[in-house]
Amino acid sequence: MAATVQAQFANSTGPTLTNAESSGVTWNRDDTQTGVTPVPIPTATGTKYSYLKYLALVVTGTAATAISNRRLSLSTGAATGLFVFFKDQATYTQNNGTQGASAGNYPADSGSNGATPAGYTMASTSLQLWDNTSVSAGGTGKNGDYVQCVFGVDHTFVGGPGNATAMPGLTLTYDEA
Repeated sequence: MAATVQAQFANSTGPTLTNAESSGVTWNRDDTQTGVTPVPIPTATGTKYSYLKYLALVVTGTAATAISNRRLSLSTGAATGLFVFFKDQATYTQNNGTQGASAGNYPADSGSNGATPAGYTMASTSLQLWDNTSVSAGGTGKNGDYVQCVFGVDHTFVGGPGNATAMPGLTLTYDEA
C-alpha cells in the first residue's frame, strides 16, 4: 500500500507547514502563502523576484515504503517574461525581506531579462529533479528536502499588474517503492 502524501507550503518561524494543494501558493513579496504584496514589473531591462516559497512533500498516511526522486514541473508554459526557478534546499530559513542573501530571503533583482538566480534551475513543463534521496514513508511529516522556489518577472512581460495574471500550476511528483 502506498503512503498518503500532500504538497505543503512552509513559512513563518519553525516553519509552519500548510496544505498547498487546496489553496495554492501566490507569488508575492510576503512571507505568506497567498499574500498580496506584488512583485513589481521592471520598467527597464531586468528581472525582479518574489520572496522564496518553500514547498515540501509531507507524508500524512504512512506506508512500509520509501519516497525518492522528488521532481517538479510546470503544468503549462508561462507567459513571456514570467519565470519560476527552483533548487533543492535541505533547511528552511524564514524570509526577512532582505534581497540578495543566500538563504531565506530573495535574490537581488537582475539587470538582465530572464536572469536565472545563481544556484537555481528554471522550471519547465518537463519533470526536473530537486531531491533524489530515498526516505522512509514509515512516519508522518516532511519527507526529503524542501524545493525552494522563486518567481521572476522581467521587462518583456506585457501583461498588467495584479492577481489576474494567469500562472501555470506546479506539479510535484515522486517515486515510491
